[in-house]
Amino acid sequence: MSARDSMTDPGTARRGWVGCAAALAGVLAGTGMMQQGARPVPQPLPQEGRPIQRIEFIGLTHVAETYARALLKLKPGDPYDRRPVEDDITRLIKSGKFDDVRAEPRIEQDALILVFRVVERPFVEAVEFSGNRKFKARDLQAEVELSPGAPISEFALTQAVANIERKYKEAGYYYVEVTVDRERLPDRIVRFSISEGPRVRVRRILFEGNASIPAARLQEKLETTTYLWIFRTGDFDEDRAERDAASLQNYYKDRGFLDARAGYQLEFDPTGRDLAVTFVIDEGPQYLVRELNFRGNAVFTSEELALALRLHPDAVFDADVLKDDVRRLVERYGALGYIYADVRTDWAYARDPGFVDLTLTISEREQFRFGRIVIRGNSRTQDKVVRRELRFFPEEVYDATAVRRAEQRLVETRLFTEATITPVGNQPGVRDALVRIEEADATTVLFGVGVTSNSGLVGSISIENRNFDLFDRPRDAREFFKGRAFRGAGQTLRLLVEPGTEFTRARLDFREPYLLDQNLGFGTGVYLFERDRGEWDERRIGFNVSFDHRFRQGWLDNWAAEAAFRFENVNIGDTDWLTAKRIRDDRGDHWLTSVKGTLVRDTTDSRFLPTRGNRLTVSWEQAGALGGDFSFGKLIADAAQHYTLHTDSSDRKHVLSLSGTLGNIFGYAPVFERFFGGGIGSIRGFEFRGVSPRAGWREDRVGGDFQLLTNAEYSFPLVGTSVRGVAFVDMGTVEENFEINAWRASVGLGARIYIKFFGPIPLAFDFAWPVAKEDEDDTQVFSFSFGTTF
Repeated sequence: MSARDSMTDPGTARRGWVGCAAALAGVLAGTGMMQQGARPVPQPLPQEGRPIQRIEFIGLTHVAETYARALLKLKPGDPYDRRPVEDDITRLIKSGKFDDVRAEPRIEQDALILVFRVVERPFVEAVEFSGNRKFKARDLQAEVELSPGAPISEFALTQAVANIERKYKEAGYYYVEVTVDRERLPDRIVRFSISEGPRVRVRRILFEGNASIPAARLQEKLETTTYLWIFRTGDFDEDRAERDAASLQNYYKDRGFLDARAGYQLEFDPTGRDLAVTFVIDEGPQYLVRELNFRGNAVFTSEELALALRLHPDAVFDADVLKDDVRRLVERYGALGYIYADVRTDWAYARDPGFVDLTLTISEREQFRFGRIVIRGNSRTQDKVVRRELRFFPEEVYDATAVRRAEQRLVETRLFTEATITPVGNQPGVRDALVRIEEADATTVLFGVGVTSNSGLVGSISIENRNFDLFDRPRDAREFFKGRAFRGAGQTLRLLVEPGTEFTRARLDFREPYLLDQNLGFGTGVYLFERDRGEWDERRIGFNVSFDHRFRQGWLDNWAAEAAFRFENVNIGDTDWLTAKRIRDDRGDHWLTSVKGTLVRDTTDSRFLPTRGNRLTVSWEQAGALGGDFSFGKLIADAAQHYTLHTDSSDRKHVLSLSGTLGNIFGYAPVFERFFGGGIGSIRGFEFRGVSPRAGWREDRVGGDFQLLTNAEYSFPLVGTSVRGVAFVDMGTVEENFEINAWRASVGLGARIYIKFFGPIPLAFDFAWPVAKEDEDDTQVFSFSFGTTF
């Protein structure tokens, strides 16, 4: 019924194999394999330093004499000395080929002969297994270090038995027994007899004594799992269970239960096949911080440091919070040039029960400034492309925080796969910044296929050079075709053709992020776009030009401004007499021009997966400013705020993101320029463009002049760093005018899968259920976005 006392610390020694080396030696000796023969009459020891005339071996049978001689350092002609002789004996023993080695010097005809008498260790001729039904012999042989030609030793036999038992127990054979058939050892046959017993499956996992932490959270810390057909084997292994108990104990201690103990009990059903594992926990008291002390701090006062910490007197003594606090302090010192600052934590039980005193000892060390900035690894990329992303300069304080941000910016340019910046040098108060980069493949030719719930199946042909240089012209055709021209300046040239089931587009774009080596970006592109909108077919042909400026300092730090110009020909077709009049009025060809101004403030820590900071975008687009068939204004404001709620021990973050979008059109805008809601990036739980004012006999979607969208999303790690889960609430509306007559809302769950091969954009899968909607809205529970290249 029961198997183990629960309140012993994990790691308690289990039943092991205890062999008897003397018994094995006796068996082998009885067969003559350890006979040494009669010893010769001892000769008088020769005088030290006398040259060795000859070296002989006695007792070699299976071991080649050339192998034995190769192990010796002594050679004929060397002077006799006890120490080198003893060293050679040691080398022979360590070879594993011999059980005993002795050296006997003797004099023959006034010549010194050095004789090594050896007793060879018995060697395996065959390894056999009997009683094994679960595993094939070759699978078990992989667990055994014994093989034909290997020496037999009691240690090797004991280790082999333990390995075989471990393999069976990991597969759920809790009752397995493995023995060595010692009657076959004299024949140099190593046979393992295996009694597998029934396979045991864990049917239930229970917790006892966990008053403070729910069982569901403790379950996450276990390797042991219950049986679930196909998906989980439910195998029980003692070592795994002991690791689980240790993990639970450590988890409790990290939560402030410093006296916690954990173990486990086993309860088998009458057949011995089904098992219930109960993890028994003695929580003890949860300790609080009584005093928080600082030592060694001169740059900051203790009060200033305390304000930067989450731990404080009367707070729970939490190991994860303490680790995060240490990181905060190191970053704070690093931002002021104390790049080698170190924080050591010590705690002790306080006199008051249930409290600990925490001491943080700080080694501030020396403050440093930047010296030279040395770049290595950019064989194709110009130095200036790297330097402009660093944003620190010689003689400035060596800001370690700025260094980490620079590393991230370099990688996010997608010009480099890796970027590390290391302080080097030994000059007092100065450290050079060594920038090591690994260049990415700048030119890519991709053929791909993708699918989204917004746009259906889309093919893709893309030719892109992210490290283009418009002025690096080839000197000859050979240089051009070998890819040694038009590269190195960090410009982007991209040709994209995307034929699809619901839309088709082609674009040719060029961008210079630092025009004239200033914080001024320039972009231009030409494009063709065709899409079936359901109520009509839409085709656009046009080009655009944009200029943007990024502010790096002063009160406008983190701000950017952009001016963009658009010139388009738009055709609306495939309508009939039942189509809403609002759409039929915009049929045919139209010329559309616009000037758009945008302001952006971005303090987020990542372009693709922000975990803290905010981003605000406000834009005004005036159509008709440069001529055309329409004149209207469009105001759009987007805001997003990101909070890191928790960082686990693997530096994975739990993030809360809040965002909102407000848009309004002033004047008459054609239907193809109005707002629509629903789908990815809008209100999930509704079809793409499924939220819209309606008109006509068929309630066609005609878009609105006003939109308001809000979103709250909680993102958390699921598997490593490649899979994250999300829980979200999307709300909003699209209205005919500046008013709110209807409100849509949905709740959902989803997953984000990051695959390095696909780049920084994740594969997204979302399930959303509308909880507030209008009768005419088009709903859709599942939305997704993924693609691949080949």
